[in-house]
Amino acid sequence: MQFLSEIMKKVVVDPKGRKIGKLTDFIISGNKPYPTVEAISIRTSDKRDINVPWSQVEELKKEIKLKVFLEDIEEYQRGKIDIKLAEDVLDKQVVDVEGKKIRRINDLQLSATNGQFHLIGVDISIRGILRRLGLEKIANSLGIKLQEDFISWTDVDMLESDLSRLKLKVPEFKLKKLHPADIAEIVDQININDSISILNSLDDDVAADALEEISPERQVSLFEEMDSKRAADILDEMSPDDAADLIGDLPDDRAQQLLEMMDPEESKDVKKLLEYPEDTAGGVMTTEFAAVNEDFTVGEILDALRSMAREVESIYYIYAKSKNGELVGVASLRELLLAEPTQKLKEFMHKDLITVDVMEDQYEVAKKIAKYNLIAIPVVKDNDNLRGVVTVDDAIDIVLPTAWKKRVPRMFGQ
Repeated sequence: MQFLSEIMKKVVVDPKGRKIGKLTDFIISGNKPYPTVEAISIRTSDKRDINVPWSQVEELKKEIKLKVFLEDIEEYQRGKIDIKLAEDVLDKQVVDVEGKKIRRINDLQLSATNGQFHLIGVDISIRGILRRLGLEKIANSLGIKLQEDFISWTDVDMLESDLSRLKLKVPEFKLKKLHPADIAEIVDQININDSISILNSLDDDVAADALEEISPERQVSLFEEMDSKRAADILDEMSPDDAADLIGDLPDDRAQQLLEMMDPEESKDVKKLLEYPEDTAGGVMTTEFAAVNEDFTVGEILDALRSMAREVESIYYIYAKSKNGELVGVASLRELLLAEPTQKLKEFMHKDLITVDVMEDQYEVAKKIAKYNLIAIPVVKDNDNLRGVVTVDDAIDIVLPTAWKKRVPRMFGQ
């Protein structure tokens, strides 16, 4: 077994042993499990770059000896699926989905078989870096234990967006099983095209959950480049407040385009939220909440909740409305479950409501949630017209910077 770093910059000689240049790269065909080296790239003594077919290479030992003289080289023509190892693969990143992290390719494993060299794996270890720097033997002599960490080339796949970008092959169902925060962390670390490729491999709802965990700046970059239909489908699955925040940060023409492509009902909710200044309760609230008539019995409420749960991501409280649609009370899920099936909501609900006005400052909203230990607080207009709710994780978003809020458990999320 040999490593690319050990072969690079070897001297290339002609059949008489005369130096004609140095090796600069290997070229492989990317559509094989363990691809063979199809050609080598050399920099000639007169500073020309030439791709030499492997069929014209005599041997690769201390030097690389060619079968032909420089003037007789039949230059290799690169195909669409051909890859240069040093240029296209070395130092690139691979997405380790199972390890939930981004790994850097520090070296490449090659194996010589029957006169051919095959690419068999990538080295993602610290040892690979030291080998390239010529420090591996020094580390060994000092008794430093260096772990090996290789990935078989059969487990590496090319991202569709660009043959020079790589990802680890994993079944799609494994990617879907990752927590949205783990997917978000991976997407946050790689370039936009690769991020979009990963998001495109997910269902709309999984992609939406992951995007809600990504920094606002990154969200904007992704949605500016993403296919418009795909972006609109993901926005439909996001909570209205998160979708409104994202659309509000996009350029006006792009925002309007996506609003028009969204599901009409979802778009309507988002447009309502965009009417409020972003630093107010209306600007941070969500329009997804559970509200029923105060005369509903517990049994009727549970039936209603089963239907609501398909549209409302998180249900913390049940809000009671009068026949005129006014907010008149609230009950927790625990209180609902402890009540008798025939009891009406108005018989056990709390009538002394803690609310915030739609135009109330967002920091005052967060203070009220903290002061009264609430999971969510209703947002009203004209005192009793329920417009939405601000949840505790929305309050965390208000008071903590993005880098810190990701360290706080989403206790009341999915």
